Amino acid sequence: MKLKEKEISTKDAKIIEYLKNSEEQKYETIIKEDNKIETILALSDIRKNIIKWYPFKENSSVLEIGANFGEITQVLCEKLSKVVTIETSKEKRDAILNRNKTKKNLKIISNIDEIEEKFDYITLIGIEDISDNPQEILEEVKKYLKLDGIILLATDNKLGMQYFSKYNEKDGNVTNLVDKKLYSLRQLKEQINKAGYSNLKIYYPMTDYKLTNVIFTEDKKLSKNTLSRNIVYKEEDTVKLCEQNEVYKQLLEEDENVFRIFANSFLLEIFKGEYVENGIRLIAFSNMRKQKYRIQTVMKKDFVYKDAGNLEAKEHLENIKENLEILKKSNLNSLDTYKNQQIISKYTESLTIDKVLISLMKDNKKEEAIQIIKRWKQELLDKLEKSTEQKNVFDKYKIAYDNCNIQDMTWIQDGLWDLIFQNCFYINKEFYFYDQEWKEKNIPIEFIFYRAIKYFDRIKKYIADKELYEIMGIKKDHITLFDELDNKLQEEIRDETIWKLNTQGKTLLELKREKLTMQHNINLLNIELNDKNKSIAEKDKAIQDLKKQIQEICESKSWKITQPLRNFGKLGSKS
Repeated sequence: MKLKEKEISTKDAKIIEYLKNSEEQKYETIIKEDNKIETILALSDIRKNIIKWYPFKENSSVLEIGANFGEITQVLCEKLSKVVTIETSKEKRDAILNRNKTKKNLKIISNIDEIEEKFDYITLIGIEDISDNPQEILEEVKKYLKLDGIILLATDNKLGMQYFSKYNEKDGNVTNLVDKKLYSLRQLKEQINKAGYSNLKIYYPMTDYKLTNVIFTEDKKLSKNTLSRNIVYKEEDTVKLCEQNEVYKQLLEEDENVFRIFANSFLLEIFKGEYVENGIRLIAFSNMRKQKYRIQTVMKKDFVYKDAGNLEAKEHLENIKENLEILKKSNLNSLDTYKNQQIISKYTESLTIDKVLISLMKDNKKEEAIQIIKRWKQELLDKLEKSTEQKNVFDKYKIAYDNCNIQDMTWIQDGLWDLIFQNCFYINKEFYFYDQEWKEKNIPIEFIFYRAIKYFDRIKKYIADKELYEIMGIKKDHITLFDELDNKLQEEIRDETIWKLNTQGKTLLELKREKLTMQHNINLLNIELNDKNKSIAEKDKAIQDLKKQIQEICESKSWKITQPLRNFGKLGSKS
């Protein structure tokens, strides 16, 4: 079997240099300084998301084909007993070895012909960079797979929304899809069947398998309610032809299964033997956060569990544990428990308050919806412990305020500031909170109410902000303070490099406006230039007129007659 061999590009050489000369703890610093997409793809922990959640069997082995820069090699070494990695480039093999120099269970080779054993798993992550013929490679690797072995194959989708929604010179767009060595889901299934495999499970990583923020399955499909989980990353020079999630929204209204066709990537769990269900319905990651706040969420049939996305985030998990104790102490219902360094939540088909309220509004039951809002507000007012401390959250974040603006606020000792409608189930007319990761000491309860309104855009179609603020007891003067505080809290949590990936790029309208603005500025400069040229021309004419007058004086009869007197005057001045 012939694997693709690529020449080391200038960009590749730069990444290899980073990997050779830097320890893993320096990768985040490198990314901040050199936040190009290729650097992020090679060094960011986010690349591990495609595989780090997977429930590998204990004491199992894996053959990793096409390791590239070893983006997932480390996590394979941590989760499996034996890892054999194939990479055709010597420069990349050396870089992978340096990246994993403490891993004793790793063997790196250059050619599949060197293998004389069978494995529990084979990974083909980014098969489009490994081989142009999926059927051929799937047939070939079967002999290296145990009878109950599993292939994990990830690839971009030829019909992925990313090719319709954005454009840059590197990726191209829909007009040249025929030139891409990619496959649609239907074509992939055909290749897999022809290679002799009949059992598989399909996962849908979004935004794609390289920068995975969420993974959907057939049991938990993308829906309008879950679109916010699809965080779209863009390069600096990206032209946004449309917003991916807006197009998905329209397509989902036509057919909820349509995302299968237009998902950006696929992860396929391919079974050599019989199909084995792992029960996983959805996996989500908090990529937008700083490393120390990143957690991983896995949804199964009967429960959901969260664990630390990295070693640094284990402390954050302990903080969540403390928040659960605050809920319990306050006699607030919660679906979450802490066990074995995991936050475990009971799975429920009940609706969160936001969905209940929208449903009531659609049924013209506005007063009933308002009564639920008032009950939720009173529940928090009655049960959260009040504070009388002098120093408050505004002091902590250096937010200026007038004492008269905060005197009528109700201060909470342990302010769980994310007790919003989306984080509260409505079960048998009782409130059950979950997903309480954040806390600030001595925070106004009105800020919690404010956030419940701010992050509930859908209700504003049925009820105005002003009315909601009145229901919550929030004054106009409070809102500016709360806006600034919310921004400060988001800045504390947010990874600015990854945030930039999400926010950069320009729409066609923005580019058109830029062009019009530049043309307008050019016109203004041309007008200014014309005015200056006109002024210069007028001054040139004045100079010529003066020269002409001087010439006329010099040629005049009187000038010539007085020449001796002028000469005499010169002699007098010398004496």
